[in-house]
Amino acid sequence: METTPNSQPIVFQSGQSPQMISVPYVPEYMDPDEEELDLGQLFDVIRRRALVILGVAGVVTAAVGFWTANQTPEYQGQFRILVEPVVSDQDKFSQLSSMAGGLGAAFLQGESSGLDYDSQIEVLKSPKLIDPIVQQLQVRYPETSYKSLVGGQESPLQIDRLNNNTKIIEISYQDTDPEKILFVLSQVEKGYLRYSLEDRQSNIRQGIQFIDDQLPQLRQRVDTLQEQLQEFRQQTNLIEPSVQGEQLAEQMTKVNDQLLEAQTAVEQGRELVINLREQLGQEPEEAIALSVLSEAPGYQELLRKLQELEQKIYTESTRFKPESPQIQVLLEQRNKLLPLLRKEAQTVLGQNLGNAAVTPESFPFQSTVRLELTQQMVDAFNKFELAKLRYSAIAQAANALQKQLNEFPAIVRQYTDLQRELQVASNTLNELLARREGLRVDAAQKEVPWEIIAKPEIPKNEEGELVPVSPKVLRNLVLGAMLGLMLGFGAALLVERLDNVFHDPDDLKDVTRVPLLGTIPASDSAKELPIADRDRPGELYYPKDFPFTEAFRTLHANLRFLNPNKSIRSLVIGSATPAEGKSTVAVNLAQAAAAMGQRVLLVDADLRWPQVHTRLGIQNRKGLSHILAKNLEVSEAIARSPVEENLYLLTAGALTPDPTRLLSSDKMQQLMQQWESSFDLVIYDTPPLLGVVDARLLAANTDGLALVVSIGETERPAVTRAIEELQKSNINVLGTIGNGVKGSTNNFYYDSQRYDRYNGDRESLEEEEPLPLEPS
Repeated sequence: METTPNSQPIVFQSGQSPQMISVPYVPEYMDPDEEELDLGQLFDVIRRRALVILGVAGVVTAAVGFWTANQTPEYQGQFRILVEPVVSDQDKFSQLSSMAGGLGAAFLQGESSGLDYDSQIEVLKSPKLIDPIVQQLQVRYPETSYKSLVGGQESPLQIDRLNNNTKIIEISYQDTDPEKILFVLSQVEKGYLRYSLEDRQSNIRQGIQFIDDQLPQLRQRVDTLQEQLQEFRQQTNLIEPSVQGEQLAEQMTKVNDQLLEAQTAVEQGRELVINLREQLGQEPEEAIALSVLSEAPGYQELLRKLQELEQKIYTESTRFKPESPQIQVLLEQRNKLLPLLRKEAQTVLGQNLGNAAVTPESFPFQSTVRLELTQQMVDAFNKFELAKLRYSAIAQAANALQKQLNEFPAIVRQYTDLQRELQVASNTLNELLARREGLRVDAAQKEVPWEIIAKPEIPKNEEGELVPVSPKVLRNLVLGAMLGLMLGFGAALLVERLDNVFHDPDDLKDVTRVPLLGTIPASDSAKELPIADRDRPGELYYPKDFPFTEAFRTLHANLRFLNPNKSIRSLVIGSATPAEGKSTVAVNLAQAAAAMGQRVLLVDADLRWPQVHTRLGIQNRKGLSHILAKNLEVSEAIARSPVEENLYLLTAGALTPDPTRLLSSDKMQQLMQQWESSFDLVIYDTPPLLGVVDARLLAANTDGLALVVSIGETERPAVTRAIEELQKSNINVLGTIGNGVKGSTNNFYYDSQRYDRYNGDRESLEEEEPLPLEPS
């Protein structure tokens, strides 16, 4: 059998018996006042309390509408002022302010920058401007004051910048008298225009005074810079930096070329001197000395004599031995001649070659060729020395010129800085002089700087009628409706809190936190007591409402499949309070189980206020109390249902003064065990849980307790307190059964129309012969 979404069978893990549902214990279980409504619950509240919400919203909206209709209409007039030129003067002042530098740049920047509208509006609201206007208004309207005009946020006179990005200020005034509005706006217009002219004149005077204060300093600075530039030119011989720089560069190029030529000449002279020295075998100093001596007559005469004497010695040495007197005389003559020759050479050479090691003996024979080579060597050596001197002089000149070139950029930079400072100071001086003349011209003019672009007026509609700004009917009605809806929703929540019952099965499941075993729809036939209206006494109570009957079949299926490994053999049907329909649930559940083929025993264990026999329309002469108190045989008290052969009934019997003692007796426990072994399912109908312990005593000896809750009637605290007591007693709470569910909350397999058609078909089939329940 299919089950409904609200009553699905609970299946435990394999090998486990039904256990008590684990619910955290809280002192007040779940206090409804502490619950937080989720979005779904809010929608449920709105659905249930729609009339309250709409009623409150309607009343509030009507009240707001009535209040709006009785308000005196107020009108608002306004005018607009252009406080700055459309083309700003900022570009005009930017160059001047930059030239002024530290000399009052802040003032010029302040004059040329955009207007601070927030500050300007505060100035327009200040007593300095408003008080003279108030004095003019008091002539016609004596009650006018500064506070009544601009005092507070909701003052009638409002001054604002239009659109926050324009150069326009809008002034508006609100009142019930249109004539007063126009008069006030006209006086404000005159006062503001007068202020703009005075403010402009004041700014011009301040500008002229500022320029007059700056001119002496600027003139002194220009003079100082001119003197510094003149001294700098005199010190550096700088006339035109660009021309002089080009000249220095050209000179440096020429000097470098000359230096290269001089270096080449030095190298060539050095090579020539080295070649001649190798040919002569003499140093340049010796060659110079020989060249000088060759031109001295006295030295040459002595040298000739020495050469002749040497020739004689050579000739005689071939004839005589070295010890001979002839040879000795010649040698003595030579020795006397040598000091003379040396002295003459010293005299001729003087100090120029005084340190040269030149001796007559060191002079070889000077032939014509050798003399020419000697002269060439002397000339080459002299040129070489001159080349070196020239190279040294050019190198010194190049170094000096390079140093001048290296220092030239710094000199030019200093010159440029001085020239630029002088130019800036001169331009600033000229601009300030021109600006002063312009300000003097402006001061002579009387033109108002601010322009009225929209005259004071009150808006009118197409028919020419004044349009009031207050009250705003549509806005007030919309706000009233919104306020009414909010108050209505608050009232709905308040009613919901005061109406502290379970409104639907989901509400029951969310609050109790235990499984929802099933939901029983509200049924008029289930509420009928069949004693007076039943034609056949003893007929089993069987409502013909199909959804009602199908709900109990679903409930039985959920209980049957609660644990696949161990079926429920016995259970207690209980409720927190009386009149929740537990007896009806017990009777119909027993009927559904018996119809499904189980041997069912329905025991009315409510020995305080028994109802099972009343629901079934049977006698209560013998029952459970007789078995427990008077030892009546069980077989004499249990009766078989005349309709369902698998259903057995045990009524409560006569009332007893102490039912709790009977239900807690050992005999009762033995009977419960005996019945559980004899029947497939034993159902006990018990008294309410709150106030008595009868149901808990019986539930302790069964597989669990199913708690019946009347939807829309049972209060939440009663149910939560009942579950708390069951958990304290370690009673297995199988789940809850929502009874008396109305409307679309109870979602069955068929909808209401299908139920009606199905029931109609069923009623037509009742006229036919019923089919046997057992197969033939």
